[in-house]
Amino acid sequence: MPNSFMSPMSRRVTGSLLMVAGTLLLLAQLIRFGIAAVEWQQGSGDAVGATYLILTVLMLLLGVLLIRYGWRMRRDGHVSDEPGDHSIS
Repeated sequence: MPNSFMSPMSRRVTGSLLMVAGTLLLLAQLIRFGIAAVEWQQGSGDAVGATYLILTVLMLLLGVLLIRYGWRMRRDGHVSDEPGDHSIS
């Protein structure tokens, strides 16, 4: 068990909240990306800039990371799979 300032119950709750936040962020960004794809396909490509697409992809990656960190925190409190004490707190 990792040496942590948080109790196991707190880690599970925090991990669950991170997973819910990551899932909601992923859903929102997938909808946003779908809307941008439809606008681009309809020919109004001026509304969809490169910055918009780059930020959408970065937010998708952030959602995946939130889910991963939440899963790891719920499981054992470790962020890394490498051996050693890589605890979150």
